[in-house]
Amino acid sequence: MKSAATFLLFVVLGCGPMGETPGIRLGGSGVGAPDGFALVQHSEIIQLEAQGLLLPRVVNIWGVGFDDAMYVWSDPGTGWSRRVEERPDEVRVRVGDNVYELSASKVSDADVKQRVAEAFQAKYAKQIDELYGEPVTVDDFDVLYRLTPRD
Repeated sequence: MKSAATFLLFVVLGCGPMGETPGIRLGGSGVGAPDGFALVQHSEIIQLEAQGLLLPRVVNIWGVGFDDAMYVWSDPGTGWSRRVEERPDEVRVRVGDNVYELSASKVSDADVKQRVAEAFQAKYAKQIDELYGEPVTVDDFDVLYRLTPRD
């Protein structure tokens, strides 16, 4: 019985994320930097890979994009956000089948947070209403990352 559980754990960990359960495999194909990140607006879910000490953590996440950057938000203290904090230049994001190597920086500017909150609300209004019962505001974005192409 113990070996079956170990095998199942290995199989689950070897996969990409499933729903809200993180995985360790991103998949997709690496491509160069996009011309802009508005392409994110056409994907409800993106996958983000945050590198760990030994293995990455891959999560399904919401994201919004503008010409200059992509934005993702997290609750404080999540496993993937801690990894992004530790290794901000080792983030990879999958949109469709394309994988982009990105750098993350934490956003603190209130005007940027407002613009991003409005974009999240516009893109995910139905999901936000189902989850939270009210629109998101700037105050909901404790941990907001700006993702841009690596230098």
